[in-house]
Amino acid sequence: MKRRIILAAGLAAPFLGAGRAFAAERLIGWISPESAETTAPFFNALKAGLTAALPAGGEPVRILERYNVNTPALAAAQVAELQKLGVRLIVTQGAAAVTAVAGKPTVPLVFGYSGDPVVAGIAQSMSRPGGNATGLSFMSIELNPKRIDLLRTALPNCRKLALLSNARHAGEEKEILACQSAVQPLGIDLTVYRAQNAGEIRTVLTQALDSGTQAVVMLPSSGMVQQAPAAAADCIAHKVPLISGWAEIARAGALMTYGPNLQEAYRRLAVYVVRVLGGAAPATLPIEQPTVLELVINQKTAAALGLTLPPALLAQADEIIE
Repeated sequence: MKRRIILAAGLAAPFLGAGRAFAAERLIGWISPESAETTAPFFNALKAGLTAALPAGGEPVRILERYNVNTPALAAAQVAELQKLGVRLIVTQGAAAVTAVAGKPTVPLVFGYSGDPVVAGIAQSMSRPGGNATGLSFMSIELNPKRIDLLRTALPNCRKLALLSNARHAGEEKEILACQSAVQPLGIDLTVYRAQNAGEIRTVLTQALDSGTQAVVMLPSSGMVQQAPAAAADCIAHKVPLISGWAEIARAGALMTYGPNLQEAYRRLAVYVVRVLGGAAPATLPIEQPTVLELVINQKTAAALGLTLPPALLAQADEIIE
């Protein structure tokens, strides 16, 4: 079963107006800190969302793509270049939201950001961003207790849990507090392992596995996704389940993930793009969090761990990887 989101928008229209003159197109920019290949599912979801959300018969939109923009200096340069090319707004993916805002664009910015935009300093509040940027935050702090509850369903005897955190991910301490509060009445010993960068993730994971932890919860971020295949392999080698929040991490070998469907979130982001192109001010457009959630279970990993998952848990899954 797949949960779906319905966009309240106009009739479908062609994404690119191949027969239109260049001058009739509205240009927008796309800035990502990662490669085109890595971000293709999200970029394609955004394009599909625009196809659905653009009013029939309106001006077509063309996207100017920029990838591997992962430093403030590079972001400032790309922001300046895109503005010279005449973009009406800039869409950012992941951590590029922070670096692009630092580039001080004069055009509006719409972001899909995994962290807390208020903690990151790119919005004054979720309900009223107050600046020139708005969009979606994928950080869903309230989902952490549910992940732990799902883990307990899979491992009812788990009493020692490791929490793997990217310390530089804005808002991460709020997620840690939510996890600590969730385990407090359950008699579970939770130890937090903080990595200062992506290169440290496997190092701190090794510390957690060597400590005798019975399961690892990986707080989702782009750095965790990059390290997910290696981290999942390490956990499987130690017969320790790994759970997290984004489906890509389950597909990389984690036992299960529960959290926002990111592709549906990027489809939703297209509605923000259309609204801002239509004149809405980012300062007053509330930042949303995804409402389409998914539970992904990796049965291949369960078999490798020697686990038989309860049928009731499998019945809740939106995707089962066989």
